[in-house]
Amino acid sequence: MTSKVKLFNKIFNNPKNIHFIELNSILLELGYERRQSGKGSSHYVYSHPNIDMLVVLVSHGKNDVLPEYQVKKAIQSIRILQEEK
Repeated sequence: MTSKVKLFNKIFNNPKNIHFIELNSILLELGYERRQSGKGSSHYVYSHPNIDMLVVLVSHGKNDVLPEYQVKKAIQSIRILQEEK
């Protein structure tokens, strides 16, 4: 199993203790576009051209653990994207 598949399974199976850098890499790999809400802001907004849902992640450093609700919102968005395919 590749490291991306392992990471994907980790995020879906247990949305706790997921680091910003991990979820960021998965979202970018799936074709999401990332923008920062303001210069120097800790808020990152992810969008995908095929769905009308935004995912907002707040990071205060690359090793920050994300709140569970943010990870669950990202999982919900990924599931919607998979249904569209």
